[in-house]
Order: sequence, then C-alpha cells, then structure tokens
Amino acid sequence: MGVDTLRGVVGACLTPFAPDGRVDETALARELDFMAGHCDAISVLGAEVSEYRLLSDVDRRHWLRHGIAAVAGRVPVLAGASSARIAEVAELAELAADAGATYVQVLLPKRPWGPEASVREVVTYFERVTEVSPLPVVVYHNPSRGSDPSVQALIRISELDGVVGFKESSRDMSRIGRLIAEIDLAGNARYLTTMQPLLATLLQGGSGAMMPAPATLLGSRVLRAFDAGDIAAARTAQAVFAEFPSRWSAYGLTPVMRCAMRHLGIDIGVGLPPFEPVAEADDAAIGRFLADAGLTPDAVAVG
Repeated sequence: MGVDTLRGVVGACLTPFAPDGRVDETALARELDFMAGHCDAISVLGAEVSEYRLLSDVDRRHWLRHGIAAVAGRVPVLAGASSARIAEVAELAELAADAGATYVQVLLPKRPWGPEASVREVVTYFERVTEVSPLPVVVYHNPSRGSDPSVQALIRISELDGVVGFKESSRDMSRIGRLIAEIDLAGNARYLTTMQPLLATLLQGGSGAMMPAPATLLGSRVLRAFDAGDIAAARTAQAVFAEFPSRWSAYGLTPVMRCAMRHLGIDIGVGLPPFEPVAEADDAAIGRFLADAGLTPDAVAVG
C-alpha cells in the first residue's frame, strides 16, 4: 500500500489500561474492532493520546506488534516509531514492517535537551529516518511535544523520498491552507489535520484528519457527506466539534475520549494514577451530549 491509501479519517488508538496498570488486551481488541469498522486507517501507539510514553520499552514494542497484528490488515496501520534516537526509530520501524504495518508515524523531535530543533536539524533527522525505515514515513507535527518548524522546513521535509504524509496538530488555519497547497496539492505528500479543521481541510484539498475514537465517528460523518457532495450535511456534522471535546478541554483530550468511549459501550479504562479521570458531573454531561449528537451504543451498533 502506498500514499494513495493515506486519505480520510485516521483513528488514533488510545491505550486501554486495566486497574492494575497493565494494558487490557480484551479492551484493546474491542477498540481496534470498533475503529476498523469505520476508520480509513488506524494509528497504533503513534499519537500522544495513546500515552505510549507511559509504557516501558518492552511493553511499547510488545503492544505495538500486538496492535498491528490485531488490526489484521483490515485498514492501513500507522505504527508509532517516534524517538530522538535514529537507532530506535529504525528498530521500531523494522518491528512495524515485520508485524504488517503500512507506515511509520514519527514525531518532529525537539533537541534532546529540550529546545526547538533548527531547520537543518529536523530536515537532517528525517533524511536519516527515511534512510533507515523500511516503511513510508508519516511526519507527526505536535507542537506541544515536539518541534514546531517553519512552513518552509515542512515543505522541504515533504520533498524527501520516503515521506508520504503529515499529521498537523496546530489548528492554525492560515498555516494549514498554505501547507495543503504546497505539500498535498503539489503532490509531495498527503496532508492530514485534526478534528476541528477537518471540513476546512477537505474543502481546501487536504486529505483528511487524525483523531481518537469516538471522535472518529463524527469525522467519518463529515468525510462521507463531503465525498457525497452534501456540504450542508458535512457542515452539520462538523459543527459538533465546536463543543466536543472543547467544552471539557480542562481535562485534556485523552480522558474525555476515554469517557466518551465508555458511554458508547466500550470501556477502555480511565488511565493511570495520579492522573485523574473526568469528574462525575462532567462524565454525565458528556453522555448527554453524545446522545443528543446521535451517538449512543444502539446507534453505533446499527451504524
């Protein structure tokens, strides 16, 4: 599979933790089955919402392989291979290729001691990543955890052989518009954003967005309506993202999505202490909001 498979809604798999702190294999299987039923691709331990930084090196490798195998080729898989060490990127990429992934997803790194990497450093980093990876590379731009390079630097990276896509997390519409034009429409690589600018991304010629489940259900509504030429329906579906998840943003994205998944009948736990889940009153409010948006266990099962 090549760059042509990297379009649509990419689901970022959350890591389900059991009460004892271990990864819950049964819950992971249910989550992946759920996403494979409506997502165009799945990111396994690639995005920050997956909490891969909470796993030991051994567990990260085990569950990366396990997750790829559990998808079983139903949709393309973006395997998380982020690391400041090129040797570790190479190791994770080899593991991902052996397990059957389609792409590796690699975060734009900061310098190991904290500051932003320079243009030369991030370009050189991805030159080396593409040399060592047996799989095509999707560049992950997340300014909260990695570097936030200039537009020109991202364009230069998009021109590298082996780079086939970008996942943009900035939500900066002026930046997104230019990068769609100079990366996606220019034919260098696919350009994906996140849930809030999904419809705007599609309207400008971008390839889609990555988001955690169950926001993927809403994203799929937007995409299906857009592809059908029903812009009014796409706009209506997109409007749900004006409040969800931002109304509960104080908790952070991952706890809100864990809560929402449980309201849809898929319990993936509440995360690891000391980090707290959504409070009871807000938990109930999220359930009501999802029901009003037509997202209930029965509706999901029918859909």
